[in-house]
Formats: sequence, structure tokens, C-alpha cells
Amino acid sequence: MAGTPNSVITLRSLATGLVLAIVLNVWVTYGTYILHSSRMSVAHLPISALALFLLVVFLYNPVARSLYTRAAFTGRELSLIFCILLISSLIPGKAFVSYFLTIVSTPFYFAQPENQWAELFFPYLPEWLVASNQNNAMGWFYEGLPPGGTVPWSPWIIPVAWWMSFFIAIFVVGACIAAIFRKQWVEYERLTFPLVQVPLELIAADQSPGRWPKLVYDRLFQVGFGLALAIAIWNIFSFALIVPQLPVGTFFETPLQLSPMFPSIPLRISPYMLCFGYFINVDILLSIWVFFMLGILEIGALSYIGLNTEGSGPGGTGGVNAQFFGGFLVYVGYALWTARRHLLAVVRKAAGRDAAPDDSKELVSYRIAVAGVLAGTVFICAWLYQSGISIPVIAVFLAFLFVLYFGTTKVIAETGVVFLDLPVNAHQITVLSLGSGNVSPQSLTSLGLASAYARNWRGLGMGSVVLADRLTDGLWPRKKGLLLVLTVTFLVSMVTAVAYSIDWGYSTGAYNFGGGAFSNLNVHYYEEIVTWMKNPLSLGQNEPWFMAAGAVIFMVLLKLRHWLVWWPLAPVGFAICFASNIRDSILSVFLAWLIKFILLKVGTGAYRTGQRFFLGVLLGYTLGIVLSFIADALFYPGQGHMMHDW
Repeated sequence: MAGTPNSVITLRSLATGLVLAIVLNVWVTYGTYILHSSRMSVAHLPISALALFLLVVFLYNPVARSLYTRAAFTGRELSLIFCILLISSLIPGKAFVSYFLTIVSTPFYFAQPENQWAELFFPYLPEWLVASNQNNAMGWFYEGLPPGGTVPWSPWIIPVAWWMSFFIAIFVVGACIAAIFRKQWVEYERLTFPLVQVPLELIAADQSPGRWPKLVYDRLFQVGFGLALAIAIWNIFSFALIVPQLPVGTFFETPLQLSPMFPSIPLRISPYMLCFGYFINVDILLSIWVFFMLGILEIGALSYIGLNTEGSGPGGTGGVNAQFFGGFLVYVGYALWTARRHLLAVVRKAAGRDAAPDDSKELVSYRIAVAGVLAGTVFICAWLYQSGISIPVIAVFLAFLFVLYFGTTKVIAETGVVFLDLPVNAHQITVLSLGSGNVSPQSLTSLGLASAYARNWRGLGMGSVVLADRLTDGLWPRKKGLLLVLTVTFLVSMVTAVAYSIDWGYSTGAYNFGGGAFSNLNVHYYEEIVTWMKNPLSLGQNEPWFMAAGAVIFMVLLKLRHWLVWWPLAPVGFAICFASNIRDSILSVFLAWLIKFILLKVGTGAYRTGQRFFLGVLLGYTLGIVLSFIADALFYPGQGHMMHDW
């Protein structure tokens, strides 16, 4: 552990990773809530994690090599640091804390006679999960402490501790599921894990002979890096109105309206999505934008014939969104069906009835993984039951929750789409599927609290653990201790981000955090409970039919994919094409496909050459976002500029 050459988890890499994890959570929290700068935690590989990893690869290691060669981190150590950064980025800002703290802090402070919260759901509110407003503790959190006041930590301790136990259980269950499916996805299905290619390229470049990573000397890398950095610096100068802004970035959007019957198509270029899109399989890129455009045309056609596609169901707009959600459900079902023999072998191995399959290279043994899933699920069920949700509702809710977490995780492993939200939120689809009139007020109230985690597009770590697991394949002979490190990272990051956010709330007032999370979205989450109680809601009349149609279409696409070698459309593109942030990034997806398609027509050598250019663009863009943060901190505190979002 102290750091022999053959060590995998060395003390110095572990300490460095955990320190950087704390830095990441402080940095993102400050940038999001105080500076109102770019959102650096939104992505399945966030720019905050990438930026700090680049600091190690391109600054620390070259300096260390010039002083003492063995002081530089090895490839295995770099992979551990990256894994820690990836897990730590799950927590701060919009990634998690914005949802969590609003649920804990809102009800007693925002209750008014007009909203009837006290009469409707306060009798069912589990007080051990929300912070009391006794002595105006939540009032000071939202408005800021008076001069000389001290932070009242006591109202937070019990609810935060109980919530953390629940979140750790979900994280551990997700990590154990990741361990169970690694062999199936990596060795049997041979998924490509495009998001892992970027850190692997950086690690490989760093381990080449010489002081600097070999990428630094590559001309195409230099061109891409310089171009992206120049655009970013130009737009930073535009903050002061010195120069006009260049229309590159997530907040430079032009809507394209085909006709009044069609929804608008947002046209904007996200360099982050474009660069990661370059590593996605060309058939998946094609499928995403083709199925998206077909969905737009379908909405227009349905509007033309007078069929209302609006509804209360999946995705919030029902109709066509429900159709694609039906495809997503079949995608998950097919993933489980494909893995059935492996899952049976895992169960037999865990029960001691068979020596195969080999689990020596997994995060944990299959016996521990299966036990972790079972024990964690029992704890989660007991926790939810104690919070007030009935057992039948728990069964439906957890089924949706883990289907969504698992499905999104496999999509990330298969496609490498860096921006991807859940197609629906588990608590909302649970209420709509059962009908809010058929669910008790107690269960509805506790389901309303699920906005703290059911909206989490990163599955509270399942997808990140899968990426970390894949990254260490080939670099680590054994992964003993890695899951413990990732769990400790998750806990340390949560404590850091939550405590730092609470402290800033009392310093400046959470009303001033910006982004709407602590000023209107928090109220919306609780108003949703009121809506469920006052108005019996269920899926719209047409939505089950759309979901069934989507399921059938997905199965047909699967058959076409298997029967026709030349069939160009991947079924997974159908399952995710209408996710909200896919829609926002559709132009970047199209451009990535077009560039990659042309280069592959020229030859695979041209594609590999282009990788260096897009790595340069990615790193230049990342440095540009860091510089914009510094500019906001120095010259525009509290009036920051969101150059990066999803």
C-alpha cells in the first residue's frame, strides 16, 4: 500500500485522488452556487473530472519527471486517480446535491396557507428525512444568517445521515450489478465503451518516453487544441463586450421550425458532445439523428390528422415520447435476456455449485456481488417502507428505478453518449402507471421525496462504476480494493459537497444560488405531491398504445439488425433519440456522424488521424472552460457566464 512498484492501489495515488475529489466538490459547488459559472458536473464524464485529471497528466507528471523520474504517477496510478475523480463528480451541484438539499430543506420553510401543504401531506411527511425549521433554521439557510449568526447544523444531521445511508446502499447495489455484468458486456457482447477511450488515450500518451505526453508534439493535436482554446478565449473577452461572441457552445441556440405543426429542432454546437461523439460507432450516431428526425416528422403527421400527442406520461409530453420509452423498456428486457446464461452461471458460482465463470478479475467475487445486491435491496426496501411507501408500491417503484438506472448504464457502455438523461423519472412513472387515485397519500408523499434521487441521470454511480471497472481492465492484474476505494470516494464527496453547500447557504442565502433549484424547482417537487393528491392522474389514453408500438418497433429493429448484415440502424438509437439532452445536442450528433462517415470512407487511417485532432479540441475546450471560471471568479463573481452545460 505504501507504494512498491507492483502495487495497484498505492498510498500516494489514493491520497492524491481523494484530495482531488474534495477539490472537485468544492470547486464545482462554488462555481455553480456562488459564481454562477459553467455547470461542470453535468455529463457521464464531466468536464470537472477531466480537467483535474489533465492537471495531473500535463502538469504534475512532466514536472515530476524532470525532478525525479519515479515521482511521476504510473499508468495504473493514473487510472485510479481518474476513477476517483469520476466517482467524486457524481455529487456536486446539479449532478446530485441540488436535488437532494432542496428536498431536505424545502417543506417546512415554504409551507403557506395558500399551498395547503400542512393539511395535505404534512401528516404523512417522514420528519426524519426533512430538516426542521425550528428557530428559523431553514429560513436562515435560504435568506442568509444575520450578522454574527452561526450555522445551525443540528437540524441537518439526522435527515442527512439517514439519506446518506440510503444513497450508499443504492451505490453499493449498483456497483455489485456492475461487477456482475462486466464479463457479459466486455467479453461476450464486446461493447466498445467509447467514453473510456479518452482517458485510456491520455494515460497511454503519458506513459510514452519523454518528459511530456507524446500528444503534445503531434501537429494535429496542436491545431485542434489551439483552435478550441482560441474560440474559448475569444468568448471570454466577449464577457466585457470587447468582441462579439462566437456562436459555439451550449447556450448559442437557433431553433429550426419545419412548420407550425412540428416541434422546433434546437441547432447548437456543443464541442464537448462533438468530441466524444467522434468516438461513438458511426451506426449509432446515424441511428440517433435518423430516429430523432423520424420522431419529429411523426409528431407533425399526428398533429396534421388531429391526434393529440400530448399527455402526462413518459418524458412529460406523452405520445411519441412514450413510444421511444417503450423501445427503452424492450432494450432493457433484451439486455437481461441476452445475459440470462451468464446470470445463471453467476448465481451458481455464488452458491458454490460451480467453479466457473472465473471472477478473479472482477471488482468483487460473484458471491460478494450477489450478496451485496440482495442485502442492499433488503435495506433499500426496509428504508422505503419505513419512509411510508407500501410494499406493492415499493415493488413497482424499485422495478422502474433499477430498470432506468441499469438501462442508462448499458446505453452509456454501448454508445458512449456523454450527455444522456433518464427517459422518465421512476417515481413519476410509478404514480402514473398505478394511478395516483389508487396510491395512498402516505405513499404519494414519500414518493414525492424521491425527486432527491429518482431524477439522477447517472444512476447514483452505476454507470460511473461500470466505466471505472472497464478503464482498469488490462491495466490492473486484479481489482482487489477498488470497490472499497470508490465507495469511500462516494461518501467523502457527499459529505464535502453537502456540508460546503449548506455552509454557503447560510453565508449568502440559498435563494441566491441561481439555476432555480432553490427558488422554484424545489417548490415544484412538493407541489407535485399536491397535484397527485388533488387530481387522480394516470397514463394518458393513447400512451400505453404508443409504448406498445415502440416496443414492437424496437423488436423489429432487433430482427433487422440480426438478419440483414447491411442494415445500418442500431436499435439503441431508437431507445434514446428523444431524451431531452440528446434533442439539445442533435446537431453535434449529426456533425460527429458526418465527419466520421467521411473519414471512414477515406480509410481507417484517416479516422485514427482525426482522433488526435478531436482530442486536441476536447482538451483545448476543457482548458477554455477552466479559464472562463477563473475570469468569472476574478471579474464577475455572482454574475458568471455559463459557457458549458449539456
